[in-house]
Amino acid sequence: MFKNKKNNEISIVTIDPYEQTGFKFQNNEVDILDVNKTAQKQNFFISYLKFKDIITTTINLPRNTSEDELTNIISIKTYEELSLDAAVDYKITYAEMQSQNENRLFNVFVVNNDLINKNFKDISKKIPYIDYLAVAPLLYGAVYKRSLLPSVDVDCFVCLQDDDAFLAVYSGGEYLTSRPLRYTLNYIKDKYVEQSGERTSDEAFFKMLATKGLELDKENENFNPDLNTVFEDCLFYINDTINIINRIYFINVNSIYIDCSGEGIANLDKFTHSKLGIKTSILNANITINSKHFNISQQHNMMALFAKLYQDEGYEEEFNFSTMMRPEPFAKRKSGQFILTCLIALGISLAYPIYNYIAGEILEQDSQRLNNKLTELNAQANEIKQKLAQLSKEQDEVKGLTAKEQEKLDFRKSLLDEIQSKKNSYAMKGVNLFELTNIINDNDVQITSVTNDDRNLTIAATSDNEKKITELIKAIAQTPKYSVNTKKIYSDELKRNYESNISIEIKQ
Repeated sequence: MFKNKKNNEISIVTIDPYEQTGFKFQNNEVDILDVNKTAQKQNFFISYLKFKDIITTTINLPRNTSEDELTNIISIKTYEELSLDAAVDYKITYAEMQSQNENRLFNVFVVNNDLINKNFKDISKKIPYIDYLAVAPLLYGAVYKRSLLPSVDVDCFVCLQDDDAFLAVYSGGEYLTSRPLRYTLNYIKDKYVEQSGERTSDEAFFKMLATKGLELDKENENFNPDLNTVFEDCLFYINDTINIINRIYFINVNSIYIDCSGEGIANLDKFTHSKLGIKTSILNANITINSKHFNISQQHNMMALFAKLYQDEGYEEEFNFSTMMRPEPFAKRKSGQFILTCLIALGISLAYPIYNYIAGEILEQDSQRLNNKLTELNAQANEIKQKLAQLSKEQDEVKGLTAKEQEKLDFRKSLLDEIQSKKNSYAMKGVNLFELTNIINDNDVQITSVTNDDRNLTIAATSDNEKKITELIKAIAQTPKYSVNTKKIYSDELKRNYESNISIEIKQ
């Protein structure tokens, strides 16, 4: 929950119309917003459209195309190339790409306004406005603008949701292109059922993805060959799409960032890197200090980043697809400007003669009195200036003395803390190490390395007999002030000995 303190900063409210979820971002903190309750109008509201609800294309135009006719030409070519229905109300926006070709290239986004109204039908009953409506592929630009990712390479974002999937490619932090993917999470689940021959519920399948995930080691208990097969097909399909984009745009994708809805897919980044040979990471756009307390999708985080950029600098203003914009202030509307103009004109026509009469009377009566006061006030002002100068000088002297004394005090406190810390910690660590050494020697086990982290010791133990290591672990565990943990005792056939990393926690 937000702390109860005064702050005039406007909250950013992010809304997912598909999941019917909302979050309120303010002062580097986040809280859940119930979209079924009426929201405060002064907040800034932002939402987004999934890739499946938009249409994208690339338009080529000669470089001599007139700027005055550019919008009309792009609209006409978009209708022609996408075979759009002229009876449907579409909003078409575009941005020019950097290109060395003889033609100019434009990324074009098309959205059906009727579809927007349908998606936000329920939301609009409680949320009065949508100040910005973004399209999913462009959200990732905010992570570059906020320096969460370096904008020097060519990156590919792979978004996997229940009913939608796409990839978006950014070059130097700028949007380049995007492609739809058929491998939604629901599609992956269906392919897994088909591959394994076992039916499973959505809940059980997605829980398996989040907890067990993908495993490359066949000896691991979580290794699932059927799941691996499905994701290998998915990744090879994605790799083919990336290769096509590389050839078309003469680029080379350097990194992949995975944006997966829900609780995610365990080890998908490692699995992808192993299969495609491209550096892969899980996208993390968390920007709040208390985000760990909430299950927030990356879409909400990126919308919050995007909204702040839009407020500060009008970021991507031309790609705002909202049909629920709040009305402009009264003074900015044409009707409001007309009414205000009439009122001002009337006020001026009445006020001017009245002002002249009243001003003349007041000036005549007060002129002498003000002249008499002027000399007195000038004398008082000079006296006050002298006193202020003296006070300022004394204040600077006091500040200097205070700073010196504070510096001495801080040094002494730091020195005392350091002495106390060394007295307490080093003696304790020496006794514990001596005691542990005796236990190790009694069990005839050799130690190859020891690492120390505060109250935790990790020792690498070797022996020609597995039982000796086991007896050593038991001996340490029998000492009340130690807590012992080891995952496994390994057998080294070449050295003919046994090895184990033993973690010891010193309780007191």
